[in-house]
Amino acid sequence: MTLEVLIVDDTPLSRQRTRRYLAEEPDIAVVGECGEADSALAAIRSLKPDLVLLDVQMPGTTGLGLLEQLPQDERPAIVFITAFDEFAVQAFAVEAVDYLLKPFDKARLGQAIAKVRTFLARRRSLAPPAYLERIAVKSVGRTVFVNTAAIDWIETEGNYLSLHIGKETKLVRETMSQIEAKLDPRRFVRIHRSTIVRIDAVKEITPLFNGDQSVVLSDGTKVVLSRSYREKARAALGLA
Repeated sequence: MTLEVLIVDDTPLSRQRTRRYLAEEPDIAVVGECGEADSALAAIRSLKPDLVLLDVQMPGTTGLGLLEQLPQDERPAIVFITAFDEFAVQAFAVEAVDYLLKPFDKARLGQAIAKVRTFLARRRSLAPPAYLERIAVKSVGRTVFVNTAAIDWIETEGNYLSLHIGKETKLVRETMSQIEAKLDPRRFVRIHRSTIVRIDAVKEITPLFNGDQSVVLSDGTKVVLSRSYREKARAALGLA
């Protein structure tokens, strides 16, 4: 996987040397360079690099000051590159992956890159899965985006799925299993092989025959909760 890197250093020669070392590393893409913190902050937010090689002492805001302006969940991996060893404790307190003292060589930078790859792999493995916030509905000549929060329920309709949004319906070419995997299970639950409902849209549950149940939605729609999905659905609805 290509590692996208932003170099932030107020010394042009230092940036040039760092870029040269990175060019000899496999699967590295330098996406930008900055000489001070303000432009670096804007670059981090727009480029969203995987790694920032960050100088500590720069004109204006320091590297540590820059990180204070970034919420934790917006921070890329950080490796400090500096001529000053007295900031190491502060650097690791803000969860820097490594701390390189100038002048560092190619081998030392390579060690830091290896640590970054390990750090990012671990962070990705711990990150919660990203669920759909919007669904693209394609029709002739245009694509309409539907917010998942607006969907009351979903049912199969031949080779399509019908998204029920209030009194509207939209068709998408997906299978029920595919869309179920993409929806947040805290907000949606499958209650039948052909039906998914938004949990907040459920108003009432009443018994039917053969162990099935009727789920009444907030707009009065009635759909079936089948026995095979009952345990999972009741747990999602807080009934288990």
